[in-house]
Amino acid sequence: MERPICSSVMIRKAFIILLSIWLLVPMSGVGATVFESGVLPDYKCKFYEAYIRGQMEPWPEWIDQLEAEYKREDDPELLHDMLIAYYGYVAWLIGVDRHDRAKARLEEARPYLDVLDDHASYRSYAEALKGAFLAYEIGMNRSKAVWLGPRSMKHINRAVELNDQNPVAWMEKGNAEYHMPRIFGGSYEKAAQYYRKAVQLFETGGYDLSCNWRYLNALAWLAQSYDKADMDRQSLRIYRKIMDREPDFQWVRDELFPAFKKNHDVSSL
Repeated sequence: MERPICSSVMIRKAFIILLSIWLLVPMSGVGATVFESGVLPDYKCKFYEAYIRGQMEPWPEWIDQLEAEYKREDDPELLHDMLIAYYGYVAWLIGVDRHDRAKARLEEARPYLDVLDDHASYRSYAEALKGAFLAYEIGMNRSKAVWLGPRSMKHINRAVELNDQNPVAWMEKGNAEYHMPRIFGGSYEKAAQYYRKAVQLFETGGYDLSCNWRYLNALAWLAQSYDKADMDRQSLRIYRKIMDREPDFQWVRDELFPAFKKNHDVSSL
């Protein structure tokens, strides 16, 4: 069985390498949807449970189900959620060095980005995804960073311009700052500012936070950016918030939070 997402050194390394990695696209409020086998009460919770437990094996089948349902319904909400799923699965494939499969999945998903972009209410999210998909290409071939990096940032900035209330756009800006080398202007303080904005928008923008792995991911990156910026108390507060909300989140429970506690005197914070 494959090693789980966000619970191995390999996956964590993939997060660090990619300009814009985790899978952070907002909840769009979908409830039940009908699949070939009948009514699936909440497919988002299926993705969520797999994510927090590091079990990616079922994702391709669920992606195919979403795609089939989208083709029947022509619903932009389903299209949006399908692209989120592609986004997450491709990142995992890159993390376990299945680059050929990752490239194939990217090619499958890429045409749908322009379709999503045609829907005005999803245009900002489409731009954020375009920037992220380019970052995946950089993750598989670092030599492409010179020309794909600026293109990725152009899409990310465009996402913010189109909708500054889009938490995904701010998340992507945070990712860019966090992963940018310090000698080129990257700033953990700015990253924390952008991640904090994303978290605030998730919490106050009417997003459904139940079964929302993107929200948990935003919190995880906020905690890490606070830690890197030597804002230890803030980092501890966010880690505790994550654990209070989702104690089964393996990446934080088994890796990030233990590492933080090992490197800091938590009792003094």
